[in-house]
Amino acid sequence: MFSWRHLSFTKREGFVLVFMASALLITRWMRLHFPGAQGSLLLCSIALSARIGGTRSGIFAVVLSIIAFDNRFAPPGHSLFIDAADAPRLIIFSMTGLFIGTLGVAQNNATKTLRRTHDKLVATLGELKEANTALQLENTERKQVQEQLAWSEAFLTEGQKISHTGSWRWNLSLGRLIWSDEQFRIFGYEVQAQAPSIESITKRIHSDDRDELRRIVQKAVSQWERFECEYRVVYPDGTLKYVQGVGCPVLQDLHGSREYIGTTVDITARRQAEEVLRKSEREFRTLAENSPDEVIRYDMNCHRIYVNPAFVRSRGTDAEQVLNQPLEVHWGADIPVDRFKEILRQVLQTGTPHQLVGIWTTGPGMPLHFALHIVAERNGNGEIISALAIGRNITSLKIAQQRLEESRLLLRQLAGRSESVREEERKHLARELHDELGQYLLALRMHISLLSIEYGGSNHALEAKAQSMIGLVDSTIKTVRNVMTTLRPVELDMGILAALEWLVGEFVKQTGVPCELHSDVTEILLCERSTTAIFRIAQEALRNVGRHADATKAEVCFKQQDGDYILEVRDNGMGFDPSVKTSGSFGLVGIRERVLMLDGEVSITTALGEGSTIRVHVPVSAVPQY
Repeated sequence: MFSWRHLSFTKREGFVLVFMASALLITRWMRLHFPGAQGSLLLCSIALSARIGGTRSGIFAVVLSIIAFDNRFAPPGHSLFIDAADAPRLIIFSMTGLFIGTLGVAQNNATKTLRRTHDKLVATLGELKEANTALQLENTERKQVQEQLAWSEAFLTEGQKISHTGSWRWNLSLGRLIWSDEQFRIFGYEVQAQAPSIESITKRIHSDDRDELRRIVQKAVSQWERFECEYRVVYPDGTLKYVQGVGCPVLQDLHGSREYIGTTVDITARRQAEEVLRKSEREFRTLAENSPDEVIRYDMNCHRIYVNPAFVRSRGTDAEQVLNQPLEVHWGADIPVDRFKEILRQVLQTGTPHQLVGIWTTGPGMPLHFALHIVAERNGNGEIISALAIGRNITSLKIAQQRLEESRLLLRQLAGRSESVREEERKHLARELHDELGQYLLALRMHISLLSIEYGGSNHALEAKAQSMIGLVDSTIKTVRNVMTTLRPVELDMGILAALEWLVGEFVKQTGVPCELHSDVTEILLCERSTTAIFRIAQEALRNVGRHADATKAEVCFKQQDGDYILEVRDNGMGFDPSVKTSGSFGLVGIRERVLMLDGEVSITTALGEGSTIRVHVPVSAVPQY
């Protein structure tokens, strides 16, 4: 923006000359048309010069205007000799020019003063705005600090409430005590504005702890140092609280005030937990020290940190020799030590229990069989801190199991031998019936027929009697044949497939239940004993189907798969619950015994209303072959 005050003095006077020259040129034109207005233009130039240029420019314009007026409008046209008649005009013009110039100068000065005042006001307003902005920012920051302080106090109050930690401030000089809300609650007081007196607080402290607490506090105050102590607080209703107090001195102020600040923590839960832990540890020690089972505790590095007397007795070593030592020291198990460490680390990392069985060798004596159960131990926070292993000496159990297995093997061999003898007796009896009784019955029938032919024609009563005897002999022969078939079917001599086909056919005849035989085995190498055993298994299974299944369809399958002979007997009957044992029923027991004699396996799949499937696996390598 353009401003005259920024121009130099020479430039200002140049502008005055320009104004005066313009006024003279205009008055020259106006002399012809407006003779009375020439002086007014000079006065206007004076006013404009004074208004714009200031004092010096105004004076310069007045001087120039008087000279111009004298030369142009006051005859004889010069300023040195003024006609007396024109002197009043010149004086009036001069006074008017001075007055107008003075007014212009005054207006210019007033404008400058107003401008400077305006500039100062603008600057002051800017400063006020900056101060106001700074004040608003300070107020905002103060509000934020107050809000943060309020939140901090709320967090502190809530944190003290959650952690059961109270705070206090004690002014020794004034004897004034300030408590937090939680401090009141810890000591069993209602929250109030003023803390209770020292005497009232002392009465709440357990009588056995007062003297010791007083001694600790007095010693710390006398030496102006920190103190810490644990004591008990007794509520009026008898409730006992364990607390931990800590106090610290603060710097003295200018007035010499002495103060302590501190905290009080309710540690009742911790003390109770510690007491429970000590009680549990005592119970554990009592149980472990008197347990006949081995008890071993391992730390996170898989080192033994505790062994009970049963471990020492069974392993034949001292506890000092194995505690806090690597597992490789005095290791005698058949399980590799690295594998055992891996199991321990897995339990310590996952917390999943683990069980294992092994043998421990303790020198030239009998090996020790043991069963070990390993579990993780946790602290109050649920963190795993150790592993506990409970080992039981199962040597006598293993010996009993071994003897039991030997007895079972002997019984199985005896049962097999008995079954073989029984089958041999059946075979022998069937042969005797066929060779002896059958031949005798056939001969008897022939003799009766001859008697009927020879003497029956003349004696009708004898002929009728002979025919009756022939029918009786035929019935006896048929019965003998059925007995022989029951004792040992002739089809067994033709192989297992022929025997199973005959068995399925007989089952259909006797029960009327449809039954099919499926087999994809082309070559079967089975001895007579194995063939008979498999046949008897299928016979017993079909007998159970006919008696108990109430089935409408049955199926027998014999195949060879993965080196095993597989026999399956299926039905769609009512099924049964295999967990329910029926007294006096030995059908399934007989099947299992026969399968065990062949070193095979049997599985029964059944459910109520869903039929039954008996599946027998007989290893080919275990079957005696021709």
